[in-house]
Amino acid sequence: PLTSALTFTAGAAAPLGATLAPPNMLVGSVTLVALPCLALLGLLEAKAGGAPPASSILRVSSSGALAMGGTPAIGRLFGAAVG
Repeated sequence: PLTSALTFTAGAAAPLGATLAPPNMLVGSVTLVALPCLALLGLLEAKAGGAPPASSILRVSSSGALAMGGTPAIGRLFGAAVG
């Protein structure tokens, strides 16, 4: 559990730094920083678990991309402000 928490925290640090971008570039900058970070976390996961790197990278990156893509749709559904 501690390793997972530390990995999650480290993975969230870089995309949080991208939030310093100007408002009109925020979504793009966070996405461009987050996707490579997700790929790196997928690689680390594969190495730690002895799994094939390509499948881990694809799984972590694609699920993250789906989550980022689906967030605005859910926000609109509930009438929340969406960038």
